[in-house]
Amino acid sequence: MGAKINKQSGFVSLFTVIFFMLLITVITVGFLRIMAVEQRQSLDNDLTASALAAAEAGIEDGKRALLAYYDPATNASLKSDLATAFSSASTSCDSLSGVPSIQTQIGITGQAVGSNSLNQKYTCLNVKLNSPDYLGSSQASSSEIFPLRGVGPYDQIKVSWHLLSTSVGTEGDGQPIRLVPITQSLLPQTGGAGFNWSSQGYPAYLRVQLFGYPSSGSFDRNILNDRSRTVFLVPVDGGGSSAIDLGTADSSHNFDVVKGSPNSNVNCSSDFTQFNTYLCTATLSLPAGATYASTSNNYFLRVTPIYGATHFRVQLYNSTTSSSVDLSDVQPLIDSTGKAEDVYRRIQTRVRINAINGLPEFSAESANTICKNMVVADGSAGSWQLNNCP
Repeated sequence: MGAKINKQSGFVSLFTVIFFMLLITVITVGFLRIMAVEQRQSLDNDLTASALAAAEAGIEDGKRALLAYYDPATNASLKSDLATAFSSASTSCDSLSGVPSIQTQIGITGQAVGSNSLNQKYTCLNVKLNSPDYLGSSQASSSEIFPLRGVGPYDQIKVSWHLLSTSVGTEGDGQPIRLVPITQSLLPQTGGAGFNWSSQGYPAYLRVQLFGYPSSGSFDRNILNDRSRTVFLVPVDGGGSSAIDLGTADSSHNFDVVKGSPNSNVNCSSDFTQFNTYLCTATLSLPAGATYASTSNNYFLRVTPIYGATHFRVQLYNSTTSSSVDLSDVQPLIDSTGKAEDVYRRIQTRVRINAINGLPEFSAESANTICKNMVVADGSAGSWQLNNCP
């Protein structure tokens, strides 16, 4: 009788070989896929940086165009071409680069910048002289002063402050711990009875000052006094108001009159999670009467945060038409889109025109009480007496 042969003795070995071949194939394909994704990601990062650089080049060209427009030495023809380009910026990406005089005299051509091999350039550049609002930020006790030039008449100024963000920095003011209780003494304080503004985590205490003078004719100090008003905006958690009449909020506006309590309680949102929005908003109405109309006066606004830094926004409104009024030649908006291969990046920035800098925040500062040590009578240098300071 012959021996019985097992024809399936190699099946296990064959199955094992096939399984490991499939496993190695899957690992190899996965590795190649990961390498391709990483390579594409690296390329995208390079192209993103290149597109961003191209957009920044467009921003700088926009700034050069603004400098030429506001330069008194610029010839009238070029200034007219720039004005036309700025007015049509919202509808045309080549409003600047498509004008021969701007190409020749300023060098804004819209051609490739940086690397030609990457097709690196900015594809769209817009410059708008009018802006829907004024955006600013200041450190504690540091003021920003800017003109309130509207494209049309206005009678209200909307001030918003404390930009909510996840962290404190250039992106915003973070999340406050709490708002000021309406029962709290609202006079500016830094100590006493365990009270400290910053340690309580309140948003900034905001001082807003309006200055103005007539658009035509002569004026004296009394006229300046009539158009100068000050309010302190206090961020409270209820019991305040969002509408403030500057004519009544600061009735003792004369420089020679001691002010009483200029605090104005402003209701702020209690939701501290709405990031990229402003926590507090107050609408300030100009003093009543045609004498104080915006069409008859040149107004400036001074915004000073106290006890903390803050981002703020200022808008102009016309209560008659219930519409906002754009600011003109105050904070032009430059919008640039950069491209590198198939990657695009867009940048928007604001530019201050004739920024008001270097003004003193106060006339005198002392860690102790300021007191006159000696009083001299008028017209008699020999008649004087020592003053008893407290």
